[in-house]
Amino acid sequence: MDPQIDWPEGYREFFRLFNARDFFEAHEVLEDVWVMEVPPLRNYYKGLIQSAVALCHWERGNHEPARRLWVLARGYLAPYPAHIEGFDLAGYLKEMDELFGPLLSQPGVAIAAPPVEVLPILRLEEPVA
Repeated sequence: MDPQIDWPEGYREFFRLFNARDFFEAHEVLEDVWVMEVPPLRNYYKGLIQSAVALCHWERGNHEPARRLWVLARGYLAPYPAHIEGFDLAGYLKEMDELFGPLLSQPGVAIAAPPVEVLPILRLEEPVA
């Protein structure tokens, strides 16, 4: 766990909105944090934002943008450690790779968005005082 972290409210809100399956709003609140961030966290936030937008597109039947955004998101997130900013990033990448596997393996094919119950639940581990 990352000790002594005071995360931006938009970061916390991203997790809440993502878990509420409001991917568009999740991306919006984290984008407000991202535009003010500097490396090394800037691309981490960008990857989370793009992963939420990928799911949003998939739900709306926009398969190609969903595919493209997940590939971009994964590229931004891959360099980061397995656990970052109170988040199990490795677990998230694994779940999202499994989720997007069928969509990525069949370019040009319209694959229905996954049901809500199989979407990842994001957990933000609060720092221990």
